[in-house]
Formats: sequence, C-alpha cells, structure tokens
Amino acid sequence: MDMIRILEQALGREAVKIMRPMQPGDVTATYADVSKLRALTGYDPKVALDDGQPRFVEWWRSWNSRNAVS
Repeated sequence: MDMIRILEQALGREAVKIMRPMQPGDVTATYADVSKLRALTGYDPKVALDDGQPRFVEWWRSWNSRNAVS
C-alpha cells in the first residue's frame, strides 16, 4: 500500500483499488535483502522508493510526451 500511496501522490490522483481477500501465494510483508546481489555484482541501490517512484513518473511523463503517437 505504501507503493500505491507514493504513486498516487506522484500522479496527483487516487488509484482505483479493489480490495480482495488474500490469495494463495500472497504475503503480508516482504523484506528485500540485496546483500548477495551486492557481493556478486557490486550493485548497491541508492534510491529509496519514496524518491524513485516520483522521479520515474516525471521521467515517464517527459518521455511519453515526446514519443506519443498522434
């Protein structure tokens, strides 16, 4: 829900949410651990979700306005 809230703020509109019961395979929480990825590849994420999503929305709007098909 945090991801949806951040996107709603970045887009300036409320998402249409249809809340359903938990489905097989759903999890109540996830905790990413990129330590193995970091050790194997040197990848080290530096952008937090609440910063990255608004930046992505800004990029997408800019890209889409330049590449829209009329």
